Amino acid sequence: MKLLGVRYDNLTVAEALLKALAFLETKRKSALFFLNADCLYKSKKDPDYAEILRKADLLLPDGIGVRLATAIAGGRMRENCNGTDFTPLLIEKAAGLGRTFFFMGSQEGAAKKAAEIAERRWPGLKVAGTSSGFFGNDREMVDAINRSQADILLVGMGSPLQEKWIMKNYDRLNVRMCVGVGALFDWLSGRLVRAPKVCQALHLEWLWRVLIDPGRLWKRYFVDDPQVLWLVFKDRFGRRRATREVLKKGGEGE
Repeated sequence: MKLLGVRYDNLTVAEALLKALAFLETKRKSALFFLNADCLYKSKKDPDYAEILRKADLLLPDGIGVRLATAIAGGRMRENCNGTDFTPLLIEKAAGLGRTFFFMGSQEGAAKKAAEIAERRWPGLKVAGTSSGFFGNDREMVDAINRSQADILLVGMGSPLQEKWIMKNYDRLNVRMCVGVGALFDWLSGRLVRAPKVCQALHLEWLWRVLIDPGRLWKRYFVDDPQVLWLVFKDRFGRRRATREVLKKGGEGE
C-alpha cells in the first residue's frame, strides 16, 4: 500500500512475523521499520527520511492514523502491526530460535531495565548488550554492538533519528536484523504506562498518550496527523481529477 510516496507492507501480524523470521534465516542483513502517521508527516518534510523508509526490507503499518490514511487512499489496512505489540512477538519467537539481542536507546538505564524485564518475561532470551541512546561516538557504539555478536539490534531513539542512525551505520553493523522500536524500552521498563485494554480496543491509545505527555504529543496528534490525512485526500482526488482532464483532452482531440 502506497501513501504519499511511501509504500508499506500491508500484512497481518502473523504474516509480518513469519516474514521477519524468514529474514533472520537468510545471510542477508535486513532492516525492519514501522510507519505511523507521524512518520508520514516527517517523510514529507525530509526527503532523506522518506528514502530510508522506501529502502526498508519490511515497513509495517502502525496505528489508527495509517489505517485512516489507507482508507482515504482507497485501500484497507489489513491489521495494525504497531511496534509496541509486534516487537515483543518478534523477541519471543526469535529468542525461541536462539537469536540474541542488543537493546540500544532511550534514557540512561531504560534499555538495561527493559532487557532485564524481557529476560524474566521470556525465559531463554539472551540480551547480549544494552546502551542508552546517548553516546558520543558512533564508531565506538557500532564496535560494542559487533563485539556482543548480537543477531538483532533494537534501536529506540524515536523517528526519524533511529532509522537514520541505523542506515548511516548499516554497512558496519554485523547483525542479522536492525529494528527501529521507538519508545518500546520505556513501555517494557515501566517508565511509561500503556493505555487500558479498553482504550486499545477502541483505537484510542493515541489519546491516552496525549494525556500522559501533552507537551510533546498534542501537536503531533491534533495538528500534524490531520495534515497527513488531508495530504492523502488531496493526493488521491488530485490524481483522479488529473486523469479526468487527460481523458477529456484526449476525447476532444479525436
